[in-house]
Amino acid sequence: MNRLCLRILAALALASLPTGAALSAELTAQDYPARPIRIIVSFPAGSSDVLGRAFAQYATLGQPVVVENVSGANGAIGMTRLAKSAPDGYTIAVGATTNLAVSPHLNSHLPYDPLKDFAPIALLARVPIVMVVNAAVPATSVAEFVALARAHPGKLNYGSIGNGSTGHLLGEMLRRLAGIDIVHVPYKGAAPGVTALLAGDLQLFFFPVFVDAAAQVRSGALRPLALVDSRRSPVAPDLPTLPELGYPLEAAAWFALIAPAGAPEAIVQRLAREVRRVLSLEAMRRFLDDHGIEAGDLGPEALKAYIASEHARYGRMVRETGVQVE
Repeated sequence: MNRLCLRILAALALASLPTGAALSAELTAQDYPARPIRIIVSFPAGSSDVLGRAFAQYATLGQPVVVENVSGANGAIGMTRLAKSAPDGYTIAVGATTNLAVSPHLNSHLPYDPLKDFAPIALLARVPIVMVVNAAVPATSVAEFVALARAHPGKLNYGSIGNGSTGHLLGEMLRRLAGIDIVHVPYKGAAPGVTALLAGDLQLFFFPVFVDAAAQVRSGALRPLALVDSRRSPVAPDLPTLPELGYPLEAAAWFALIAPAGAPEAIVQRLAREVRRVLSLEAMRRFLDDHGIEAGDLGPEALKAYIASEHARYGRMVRETGVQVE
């Protein structure tokens, strides 16, 4: 009987020990990070790049955080690279509304699944999207722009950072809601879109203008008409929202730090804590406030649910507009 008891106790003791994989993950998390961390930014410039570099600048993880721009295919190339990276916490990325919530509904051949291939870490920021026109456009309000578009069907162009981007979808939603005929012109990123808008090649653009074109708005070269949001921005409290004006159109550009699926939970939590610390810094808060950016407040689990809800919401918008990417 004593021998049997001893054998049972020994078996229970062994069962309580971590497996080789679990022990390895624990040791990896304890040592993390032991080398530089790479952040993939899927766009050449704009909000993703600004936020990724701000996090890299203020992060104090004991190792350098290096930003790598991997642009193309409306952010899909960068996300694909992340999905295929080792899930060890040394390659992470800034995911965005476009490549996590919109594009998956427009491209059935995407080599990644936004809901299965990534481990959400933390929401970095939410950036209001603004409906903005070239100052030469004879419209100082949404009503005047709609009237102008109705008077000149097919003659006004709106730009976006690419086919299947959030801006593309918003332009098509406005077409539908306002009953106007405006022409979509895609660009490879916000910077060339701003250049085209300033040159008069475009009349309208939907983008996080306080980040991408703040200087041009301050100079008067660009004119914001409305926020695509349910509430006004403290940066421009006099700027109306589209829902206020009778157009039930709400969207925001959000940006999240994500890792490949399978990243150790301890490492994900370590990075999430660092995001919270960085976002709480006075210098970071001042930077975000100056650009009208709302600091993120979602950790791994809440962010996972948020991405899923946004994925579903934009799926409905894609179906309503019939937007397709050739």
